[in-house]
Amino acid sequence: MSGVGRHSLARRLAPGAAAAVLAALLASPARADDPPCYAKCRDIAAQGKLRDGVNEQGCQVNLCQEEGRQLYAAGKYKDALASYTAVAPRLEHSPSFLLDRGLVYYALGQFDLALADFDLIVAMVPESFQAGAERAHTLVRLHKLADARAQFDKLKSAPGAQREFRGLRTSSYLEGNVGVLDLLLGDQSKGKKELQQALDIDGRNSLATTYIYRVIPAMEKKEIDADGVYLLLTASEDVGIDRKDAARDAIEKLVARYPKFPETYFLAAELYRNTGHYEECERLLLIGEKAIPSEVDLKAERLRCTLLKAGPTSPAAKPVIEDLKKLSAAHPESALTKQILRAMDVYPE
Repeated sequence: MSGVGRHSLARRLAPGAAAAVLAALLASPARADDPPCYAKCRDIAAQGKLRDGVNEQGCQVNLCQEEGRQLYAAGKYKDALASYTAVAPRLEHSPSFLLDRGLVYYALGQFDLALADFDLIVAMVPESFQAGAERAHTLVRLHKLADARAQFDKLKSAPGAQREFRGLRTSSYLEGNVGVLDLLLGDQSKGKKELQQALDIDGRNSLATTYIYRVIPAMEKKEIDADGVYLLLTASEDVGIDRKDAARDAIEKLVARYPKFPETYFLAAELYRNTGHYEECERLLLIGEKAIPSEVDLKAERLRCTLLKAGPTSPAAKPVIEDLKKLSAAHPESALTKQILRAMDVYPE
């Protein structure tokens, strides 16, 4: 029964009876697999608190999409997908819905489905900068690197390229991604030039900084190749979007194949610190220390994980702090040891 029919019926009954009938009609039967947003709308409808002009189905569309966004932001990707799936038949032509669902598919590693959603948006709204950018990242994940590069390059002339995106000047963000893709496609000289241009445009571009000062020199010394760079690129993003298992698998492969590439160990430290796996952090960083004894910051990172495991104020932490102070004194060029000590209100002597 439509919303109009419900209100028409209500007007023919006495006020008390009308309210009871309306609540009964609006309260659709619950199902065990309904997402929470359905239950919320059912309760709102039963209490007669729906906004004017909104029926229970309209409430579901709005609330499930908003709930999906909140769950996605919280890293609860499967729950977010359940909320979106509940209203997908009613929003299949909505670009905002397709973008939301595509991002969830991406975070779940369902890259083919993510690409299908981003493709639909680009077909409906060709000027959508975010859909185009997410499409490019998804093509990278599907290892369609030339297509991804073409998509990023195309976005340079889009109106959205003049705004900020992902916290950077968008032209820098695009140039940096094109540069990384040229590295992956085998043109190291061109990639380096594009990454430098990205950094010149916006000095905050950490992707460009990392690749110019850490990754490209390692490639030149044959410590890592294009396959390893691809693993690093995707693992770094997986750490950022909380795809822990995928990131862990990629990091283990990187350590096994490229033991003298320091960035892998720093990425591992970030992943394992953030997830509370301090012993894993220590294990991998110890491998790094043995493989690259000249990389002082690997020991600093390992000692940080040991501190976190022991508790920075515990008795067990005292010898670790002393080791950090000695490391800082022996290597005054290491900013990381000083940063760790200062974070604990301990200053190197």
